[in-house]
Amino acid sequence: MSVSTDRLREFTFTLEYEPGEDEVADLFRDHPNLRASMIDINTGDRSYVRLVQLTGPPEATDHLQTMLEDREYLPRAVGSDRCCGTSTAYRLECAPRQRLVYAYVDRICDCQSIHNIASAYLDRGTIFECRHHAGRERWRLLMRSDEAVGELLEHIEAACRDGVTVEVGHLGEATEWHGEAFVDADLTGSQREAIAQAAARGYYERPREVTIGELADELDIPESTLSYRLRMAESRLVKRCLNRYAENDDALHT
Repeated sequence: MSVSTDRLREFTFTLEYEPGEDEVADLFRDHPNLRASMIDINTGDRSYVRLVQLTGPPEATDHLQTMLEDREYLPRAVGSDRCCGTSTAYRLECAPRQRLVYAYVDRICDCQSIHNIASAYLDRGTIFECRHHAGRERWRLLMRSDEAVGELLEHIEAACRDGVTVEVGHLGEATEWHGEAFVDADLTGSQREAIAQAAARGYYERPREVTIGELADELDIPESTLSYRLRMAESRLVKRCLNRYAENDDALHT
């Protein structure tokens, strides 16, 4: 048995919806602080597993979660039809400002969605990353081979209805993982929990929706302990960002 160390290929593009064209996109446009990140793994021609993270103001997050549940976490068609299928969803985290949901979606009908179109050109096991913000969807497809990407792009552009446009990003070697929103290996468990709870309860909002003392009382830990965990987590995250910017600058000048 051989183990390949080759890198995956990545293809990125953005879908933009005109105002009034899609209710989900309009919700993001109406709430600039609302965000959603989705990671899907294609398990067959008509199925995938999905991990969804929603963050933002509680009322907007509630509304978005209700929309996605009403659609059963099915893919959204870029054409004029609507996707159908079956799904099972499990809530992994449910805080006022942050939700994490696992969904298994199966028996998707023959609709013009990114997932369905891609399944005709890309291998099973393709990873779909999608980030929603302010009416735009930023897609990143991670795949074993990019031989059919040209045909895939042509099909996506042809399938898009009026009011939905495609902006091509890039095609190349996948050099990093963008899933920090879901997994953060640099932080300890207590640091990750502290910063996640602080973000979920509005500690990082301006103005702050909770003080560190109130948050410590809610979590039933000393204020000094919570403050220390947050400082350590913030320090590690800032250093990571600075290192990433430095690496990007080095790459630009080589």
